[in-house]
Amino acid sequence: MPFLLIIGVPVAGFLAYRSWQQEQKRRALLLTWATNSGFMYAAEDDRWCQRWQASPFGEGDHRKATNVITGTVSDTPFATFDYSYQTHSSDGKGGRTTTTHRYVVTSLQLPTPLPQLQVTPENLVTRLGNAFGLDDIELESEDFNRRFRVQSRDRKFACDVLTPRTMQLLLSRPSLSWRIDGADILSWQDGRLSPAVALATTSQLRDIVDGIPSFVWHDREIGGSG
Repeated sequence: MPFLLIIGVPVAGFLAYRSWQQEQKRRALLLTWATNSGFMYAAEDDRWCQRWQASPFGEGDHRKATNVITGTVSDTPFATFDYSYQTHSSDGKGGRTTTTHRYVVTSLQLPTPLPQLQVTPENLVTRLGNAFGLDDIELESEDFNRRFRVQSRDRKFACDVLTPRTMQLLLSRPSLSWRIDGADILSWQDGRLSPAVALATTSQLRDIVDGIPSFVWHDREIGGSG
């Protein structure tokens, strides 16, 4: 046991150093990308942890928003950042395990607040929920219904936003969890922020917003957009 401990401590230290080194390189890359693109970069800004309440926000503790990049794309304010929080479990024998959950969050500001609408990829757990009658809005596309779970208190609004063209667009892209929440549309996905992830996600969110029919905006008295 002492021998294993002697070997294990340097190895753990080396791995920790390599992880720190890689993180520093990633931060430098993000800072360079943000600066060259005319965006703002903050190593940490936990105000973003309080902006929304629904999943993945409002869960666990030690919530952090790091590598926060903000700016405008085609005159639309946006933000993208690494979000993390911790949860804890006990083995019943005094032992405690801490798990850190990490996401990349990207948001675009909408012209006006809209009803909440959430679209997430279907999985075995959500399909079982459907079988037991838990809320999931069924749309005209069976392919879309099989791949995504749609939730909103306003079914008409969900159907208005998820036009056949938008559903086809989402089916042609990698599955993404996203939500219209007040005056924002935001997405969250496992992993760590990179310029490629930020650009691809921002583009997909913009396509969703651009696909919202003009009468949806007109109904909220802002004069039409998209």
